[in-house]
Amino acid sequence: STSLSLCLSNLFVCLSLSGCRFSGVPPSNLGNNTKLVDWMPQNDLLGHARTVAFLSHGGLNSIYEAMYHGVPVVGLPLFGDHYDTMTRVEAKGMGIMVHWKSVTEEELYQALDTVINNNRYRQRAQVLSSIHKDQPGHPVTRAVYWINYILRHHGASHLRSSVYTVPTYQYFLLDVVLVVGAGLALIGYLFYRIAGLLRSKVKVQEQGGEVTHGDGGDDKANGHCHSNGAVANGKHKRNGSPVKNDKKMK
Repeated sequence: STSLSLCLSNLFVCLSLSGCRFSGVPPSNLGNNTKLVDWMPQNDLLGHARTVAFLSHGGLNSIYEAMYHGVPVVGLPLFGDHYDTMTRVEAKGMGIMVHWKSVTEEELYQALDTVINNNRYRQRAQVLSSIHKDQPGHPVTRAVYWINYILRHHGASHLRSSVYTVPTYQYFLLDVVLVVGAGLALIGYLFYRIAGLLRSKVKVQEQGGEVTHGDGGDDKANGHCHSNGAVANGKHKRNGSPVKNDKKMK
């Protein structure tokens, strides 16, 4: 606690506890340079010339305000987009991120001391501020112009997005879904037919093999050798001439 107190001893610290709604007697160890409030004009305080650092949870709007005014940040992201926002802040060289689950007093002191006393962070924040402010006119001026533009052109229907006139089936891409679905169904049917033809061909080949194997067992029927296409019993050739059954009987 001593090191952190020394770091902040020469600074005025303002803590906004709008999320915690702190009430009651302030802690006895609270320094005279620290003020607890339920709400404060954060944007105005960040724009003050003597603001040297911003200890934040990493909310996007808070980071935008700090960047606009060129104030370096020490962030303790809590949830949601806070981690992503503070990761970008640290990558841009505008601040330091510490993890609230494991942060120690010494780490918080080192982060604050570095951001306050190392001019690199403030210079980087000011560079980002100048980039952010470099716009064609003030945002309020642009907003007034476009409001008057819409009034002058009776609603400026020519600027209205064509999505408001798109049919329902096109808006939900039902025509695309139908075409893709039909294509997938056709491909599936072709695969089914091809698979059926292949199965039929394999079955025919298996049946042909079984028939051929069965015919081979009859080659020596009745003690005679028969080949495919040979003559039947009693018709076997002797010396090149067939022997008839009636001659054999004689």
